Amino acid sequence: MNNEKVETNKIFFRRIILLMVFIVILTGFIPSVFDFEKYYGISRFINPGYTSVLLKGKFELYSTIFMSFFSLISLILIYFFIPIGKYFFLIYFCTNIFLIMLGGDIINYGFLYPLEWLKNVTEALLLYQMFIGANKENFRIRKFKS
Repeated sequence: MNNEKVETNKIFFRRIILLMVFIVILTGFIPSVFDFEKYYGISRFINPGYTSVLLKGKFELYSTIFMSFFSLISLILIYFFIPIGKYFFLIYFCTNIFLIMLGGDIINYGFLYPLEWLKNVTEALLLYQMFIGANKENFRIRKFKS
């Protein structure tokens, strides 16, 4: 009975990760296909933020590449329940919050806002599951005795 519950929690946790990956792909794909800013002409009213003004725009490209790579690595690590992955994901989460705060204005379109909200909820649920919830035992670092 206990083994079945552990396996059910692992399956639920992995499905949350897959849901988050699917939502991230959707939220990145939809604006690039429809290009809302071109049609509405609102890009000239957007505050570019500290990162692009002070660092001349190159930082955004490098931070996007780094954060995409870091996100991918952390999601792979936590998908396979590797204990160091929870710390990678926590660092990714905190760094992402910091970059969003300094990144300037973000336009939320009507049907993308619920997807972003669901992505944020799944990130919080993953953090809860890894540090406090039912899967915290799966991420415990085991010490080997020699």
